[in-house]
Amino acid sequence: MVKKIQSILYSAGVFQHYYGYNYFQQAVLLAVENPERLQSIRKEVYLPIAQENHTTIANVERNLRTVRDALIKNGGLETLESLMGCPLWCGKKPYPKDLISIFAAYLSE
Repeated sequence: MVKKIQSILYSAGVFQHYYGYNYFQQAVLLAVENPERLQSIRKEVYLPIAQENHTTIANVERNLRTVRDALIKNGGLETLESLMGCPLWCGKKPYPKDLISIFAAYLSE
């Protein structure tokens, strides 16, 4: 499953040198394992990632926003639309939680 996540991220212009790349992979895997974690994302996703990586929840959140911003900057919105099977909402940046949810839903199919 990690290879699929990496492949999608690469196709969306997000590479390993971005802060948050590994955090994003971990977050998607946690969400695939139990989608209900997304309802308490700070406690159920960000906290375990922060603890495992010896950092803070704030760092995890900031680095996930870096992944989101890189994806948007590098033209990855089309990739998200293909994963979702429908157009994205207009004029709004998706929250990192939304990206994690989109990836998890796609990988769970």
